[in-house]
Amino acid sequence: MDIIVVLLLALVVGIVGGLILANRRGADPAASADVEVMRAEVRALSERLASTTGGLAQRLEGIDTRMSQTHSSNSDMARDIFESLGDLRSATSVVAEQAREFNVLADLLKAPKARGGLGEAMLVELLGQVLPPSAYAIQHRFKSGATVDAVVRAGGRIVCIDSKFPLSNYRRMCDADNEVERLDAERAFARDVDNHIKSIATKYVVPDEDTLEFAVMYVPAEGVYSEVLRLAHQKRPLFETAIEARVVPMSPLTLYGYLQTVLYGLRCLSVERGAEKILADCGRLQQDFERFAAEYDTLGRHLGNARGKYEEGTRRLDRFRDKLDAMVEASEEDEVGPEPDPLNRPPLEAVNDWP
Repeated sequence: MDIIVVLLLALVVGIVGGLILANRRGADPAASADVEVMRAEVRALSERLASTTGGLAQRLEGIDTRMSQTHSSNSDMARDIFESLGDLRSATSVVAEQAREFNVLADLLKAPKARGGLGEAMLVELLGQVLPPSAYAIQHRFKSGATVDAVVRAGGRIVCIDSKFPLSNYRRMCDADNEVERLDAERAFARDVDNHIKSIATKYVVPDEDTLEFAVMYVPAEGVYSEVLRLAHQKRPLFETAIEARVVPMSPLTLYGYLQTVLYGLRCLSVERGAEKILADCGRLQQDFERFAAEYDTLGRHLGNARGKYEEGTRRLDRFRDKLDAMVEASEEDEVGPEPDPLNRPPLEAVNDWP
């Protein structure tokens, strides 16, 4: 804005200077008239220039104001962006720390014993959430020395559940870089599962120790369970092999449904036991009622006998009272003297019939 004003002022000064020089050089009246005209034009130009300069100054002030506001808004936005970046940096650090912890957990789970412990912990948690404590047991030991991870009690029998599932070759199958490696790991995984099924059937289906005719192979993840259902070993599906060996593969979801069924059965057994107890109580109540009825009949007979005796005693008492009154009257007549009896009744000594 300052540069424009300076240029305009310089232009005005130049015009004015030219007019002054022209006025000094000639005193021609026509020239003087031209000078006056030029002066008028210069004044008009100066006025328009002042007006234009004022409007331009206002516009520039508005632009400065908007630029200041924009600068302030940009500063706030930049500050918010930097704060968001700081929060994002903190969240990224947390995620990285959790990723390191997951890597450590994955390293721990590489050992078969640790994997078995995790599967057993998941199984125990599931059992505790569904069944009452009296309906299951952990680490049940058989006479052969074999120990199963968990058993479920139902109707006086037990169902064995094994949670030590082989996962090493399944991990190889998931991490394979090409189709050849994946197929090789897949065959190894199917072989491990087949051997695991046979081991469960041999150790945990023991009818002479109150086990049912089947055992449960707990598969710790739904994805692994789907592979068990899909794969085959020696051209025979693993699921068919398991069912023939009386071993039922179950994922967490299917085991949850089975445990709900067991819980329903336990409730039905509880209701049945309650009904049996009620029937036994009703039988005892019937016996008590029959004894009470017999005793009540006996009491009725006794009361009847007592009433008969009472009525008989009342009649005898009335007869005794009449005779006593007669004796009193007779004694009073003896004191006065006997009177002739118009009915010719016997003397008082003859009346001696006591009840």
